[in-house]
Amino acid sequence: MSVAARAFLAGALAWMSALEPSSANPAPAPPPPLAGEELTLSSDLRVRVRQGRIIELFVLPASGEGYAEIAARVTGDARLGPVLSDWNGSRSPSPERYVRVPLSLLSDDYRALILLNLFPNDRRDGADWIHVARSGTLPTYDEGLWQVAEWFVGAGARFGEIQAVNGLQGPELRAGQEVRIPASMLHPALSSTTGTTDNSLIFGEDQLGAYAGYRLRSGEALYSAVVVRFTGRTASEDVLELSRELASRSGIRDLTDIPVGHLVKIPYDVLEPEYLPPDHPRRLQAEQARRALADALALEPVAGTRGGLEDVVVLLDPGHGGRDLGTMNNGIWEHDYVYDVSCRLRRLLRSRSQARVFMTLLDRETGCEPASTDKLHANRQGTVQTHPPFMAREEGEAAIAVNLRWYLANSVYHRETKAGVKSDRVVFLSLHADARHPSLRGVMVYVSGSRFPADSRSRNSATYRRYEEVRERPKAKLSQKGRVRSEAVSRKLADEIVDSFRDHGLPVQTHKPVRDRVIRGKREWIPAVLRNNEIPAKVLVEMVNLTNGKDASLLASAAQRERLAEALFAALYGYFGQKAPPPPGPPAAVAGR
Repeated sequence: MSVAARAFLAGALAWMSALEPSSANPAPAPPPPLAGEELTLSSDLRVRVRQGRIIELFVLPASGEGYAEIAARVTGDARLGPVLSDWNGSRSPSPERYVRVPLSLLSDDYRALILLNLFPNDRRDGADWIHVARSGTLPTYDEGLWQVAEWFVGAGARFGEIQAVNGLQGPELRAGQEVRIPASMLHPALSSTTGTTDNSLIFGEDQLGAYAGYRLRSGEALYSAVVVRFTGRTASEDVLELSRELASRSGIRDLTDIPVGHLVKIPYDVLEPEYLPPDHPRRLQAEQARRALADALALEPVAGTRGGLEDVVVLLDPGHGGRDLGTMNNGIWEHDYVYDVSCRLRRLLRSRSQARVFMTLLDRETGCEPASTDKLHANRQGTVQTHPPFMAREEGEAAIAVNLRWYLANSVYHRETKAGVKSDRVVFLSLHADARHPSLRGVMVYVSGSRFPADSRSRNSATYRRYEEVRERPKAKLSQKGRVRSEAVSRKLADEIVDSFRDHGLPVQTHKPVRDRVIRGKREWIPAVLRNNEIPAKVLVEMVNLTNGKDASLLASAAQRERLAEALFAALYGYFGQKAPPPPGPPAAVAGR
């Protein structure tokens, strides 16, 4: 051990010997707690306040943990093991007996955890801290300004400075009295800068690098309150993997037993840009991109319609088909149930609007008639309507079907605009059902992020060249300016869909229901049906999350599938500045009959 380390330990031992018996006179085991004297943070962490002023953390050792390991875990310095041994009367740690750790030795993370749980009425006022005296979850009847300085500044002897700041005549405090601790005095455990407008994140740095920290609140889980909210991950395997990584980084041993207020550290590289520090390059880049989208839409707004979507062309793209049934969960498979919603939407558009509708895929067996029953049949007859038509029959052919869809969409788009249809009057909707973390519900809409260029490859193999649409335009061509406006109008359409789902009482993804790319593992990408699609207004709609039972029940019901179609129908009207006409009611009764 270095000279500096020995000096540090010696000082710590000397300081504590003034308060507690030394190892020569071992401290007796703490008495059983009385009601109201102990605060449980988790199955292995408790807080006690002795004599109304001495705060201690009680740690239940894991199997094989000695004082050095406990010190490393809760103080951040394994060298404090001997100090903890002395504080606990030199008794060997045991999984059956709690180890006492004084507040003064705790790491900043654990110090903040204790103070936030002990004093829930405290609050920030700008950068200062407001402490409400003697109003904690445990009794602090012997609390005065010395204790306030000791807890929130780290040095009781500085109580006079707090007394002066607050204009107090003496160090005594009454219950409920508010005490201001200036930011310049506040202990580092509580003096972090905020990172979001709602103060939910703090920015810090440890030996592993920079992070944004979030303190879990009562009833929150790490995966939903942190991973899904701040990192954009939604796939079950991604959410679980990142939850484990963040738990390890944050000193969390059990994902199901996390103390309220525990600081979860999120590395910058997995944060969504809007949660990064204001001056971070990735956040600045994202903000610049958002301004460019707003400018593009302001420069060339989407022209509304007046006669019920007149001169509008809608391309409906039911996901999957043929051999590919899509995701399967809760007794529902994606393709046939989504296809039924698509056919219902097609019927609504044909009967209650002037829009013309094209389907990228049709079922050879059922045509496109909405089903009369809840339960559907997986007939694997979905066929892409290229020339000639294509059906995925073999393993690996689903990728061909995906590419042929955007070739077909581009062919229809250029044919219609050449015939005089305005480019803004063509809309593309790819309809799907997702497989997200089961805690998530509701619609989520993807748009094609403008920073992702189209795939520049030409598909010249015999597999593709036999299709007329491929021969017409072997490569997708989208300029940067075109991609920016496309994302802008697509976001407008996506927002209309989200709003319409809410208006129809349908669930919506809680965090970021509109997204500009898919995140899976370490990859970020755009589905090819959007990325290579030259139609400006194009979205991929994940209507429900099939791994969530309540969401799956929406697709399982014919009546609910009709409701989903009605929401999409209304969104198309909203996108063009109109209100969807109500469904026709029953015929009025005729007098005399």
